Amino acid sequence: MMHWLVRRVQGFGHAFSGLAYMLRTQVHAQIHLLAVVVVVSVGILTGLAASEWTVLVLSMALVLSFEAMNTALEALADALHPSHHPLVGKAKDLAAAAVLVSAFASVIIGTLIFIPHWLS
Repeated sequence: MMHWLVRRVQGFGHAFSGLAYMLRTQVHAQIHLLAVVVVVSVGILTGLAASEWTVLVLSMALVLSFEAMNTALEALADALHPSHHPLVGKAKDLAAAAVLVSAFASVIIGTLIFIPHWLS
């Protein structure tokens, strides 16, 4: 039982290490984190409902998750094929596109949530 628990704790350690690496090395992840801080701050000041927080948290988590997957794919691709290869470049572009789509969707979601509060 103790071995199982130690392995679970170590797994969380690896996950937090990956998160720290992403935030330390990826400028776009830092920008997304700044956006999270701004949205949470404005959300607190605006007095959002629990359902609105739920949608915002899911949206923010999706962007950061895609950013993490993008970073992982880039690291793996660079390790497997350090020199330029058109297909590796395509894979990186597609992973970045997933981050971009989720970020755009988050902006739309934030707009749909915040604007009615500010207009009333």
